Order: sequence, then structure tokens, then C-alpha cells
Amino acid sequence: MRRTAFAAFAGALVIGGAPAAQAASSHAPGDPWERFNRAAYAVEGALDRVLLHPAAVLFRKISPGVAGQGVHNALVNLSEPGAFFNDMLQLRFRRAGNTAGRFVTNSTIGFLGLFDVASHLGMVHRDNEFGVTLGRYGVHSGPYLYLPLVGPTTVRDLIGTGVDAALNPLHWVNYANRPGISTGVAVATGLDLKVTTEPQLNALLSDAADPYATLRSVYLQNKEGEVRGDTAPIDNLPTFDEPTGPAAPAPATAGATPVGDDPQPAAPPPN
Repeated sequence: MRRTAFAAFAGALVIGGAPAAQAASSHAPGDPWERFNRAAYAVEGALDRVLLHPAAVLFRKISPGVAGQGVHNALVNLSEPGAFFNDMLQLRFRRAGNTAGRFVTNSTIGFLGLFDVASHLGMVHRDNEFGVTLGRYGVHSGPYLYLPLVGPTTVRDLIGTGVDAALNPLHWVNYANRPGISTGVAVATGLDLKVTTEPQLNALLSDAADPYATLRSVYLQNKEGEVRGDTAPIDNLPTFDEPTGPAAPAPATAGATPVGDDPQPAAPPPN
């Protein structure tokens, strides 16, 4: 749920166009397509000014307070099966049990995820993605990418996005008006992402001499931290499925286990 359906189209565009935009050897390590990425970053900025930010403001106005939180909770709940799948692949069985408990609790007592009952019972949400699973098994991230309507990613994480999208419960259930509802969920997901992360991104980038390079650096550090098993993002770079309560402090990662449950799972934040 963290990425939108635009990822497939954007990925095809990168495969076809990125080599032509490959920059000189002076570019930062890990970002051989920097010229293309900076152009995409500029396009995203233009889209944000004329479309994305106004749409997010409208979304916030029509879903204020409890209603907006309910939408966010439901979208997070739809991401739990994907997180459970990746927890299991990574042999992180304690996290998998917590994730399964959250999904069952919030889908039943929480009225299809509109209410995050599980957090009040001590089951804190932890995002997980197939790109992280690949990284835990030693797959290199590949070049950094910035794609309009997708944001910062890497080749590995973009591939993982397709797997994560297939794990959405709405992908497997037959229901009336499925195309329209799927489109609506994708739009709501993007707007919710915008609303919940915009203040943090503004704080991160407002004083940066080079916002593109700052975002790239923090994103790559966070992804590396997720692969190592950190319990909280480095520098608190926002992700779609953040815990609804205060983030737990990140543990030391020098002895992190590449695959399997983390040695010291984080305690749930206080209510």
C-alpha cells in the first residue's frame, strides 16, 4: 500500500529512458541516473504545486479529525497481510504473530480497520515490504530512483512494490464496482500519504541546501536500517505505514541479524 499503481508505468519509463539519462562518474555513489532523477524530482515539485498539495488540502477538509484517522487506519489495516507475508519470509515470527493479531483484531473489533483497537492492546504496527525482504537475503538495492507520484525508491524496492501490491486483500476479493473502488483506494492512499508525511518532509527539506540530495541520503539510510532490523527509521523519514503512536527509539544495529527476528524487539509505545 505504500506505493501506487503508477509504479508499474514509471518503472517501464525508467527501463526505457534511464540509460539515456545516465550521468557522468561525478554523480553520487548509488545514483548513476541522477540527471533523470533530478528532472523527475522537479516534475514532482511542479505537480505538487498545481495538483497534489491542493488535492491533499481538500482531502484533509472532507475527512477531518476522527473521519480522517479512520481512513488512515483502514488503509494501514489493508497493508497488514503484506507485512505478515514479509515477516514470515524474513523468519521474524514474533513480528508476524503481532501483525496477524493486529489484522484480525482491527478487522473484527475495529470494524474493518476503521479503529486501531490493536494498538491500545499493545500490538504496535510495523511496516514491512518485499524490497526489505530481498535486502535481508542479500539482494543489493541497485540504483536510486526518484519517480513522480511514487517518490524515492531503488530498483530493488520498485520490484518489491509489485509483489506488495499483489498482497493487498482487495486484489483477491470479488466485489461489485471493483475497478472504481480499487481506483478510489489508490487515490485515497496517495492523498493520505501526502497528508500524513508532508509536515515531516517540509521540516526535513526546508533548510536543506540541496533538498534532492538530502532526501536521497535519508531515504537510503532508512532503507538500510530497515534491512538491518532497526525498529525506527533513521532521522524519522516518514513512511506510509508509520505506527500511530510515538516511535520507539532505534536500537544499536551492529549485531543485527540479517534474517530472522530481531534480538531485542521493540516494546510498544505508551498509550
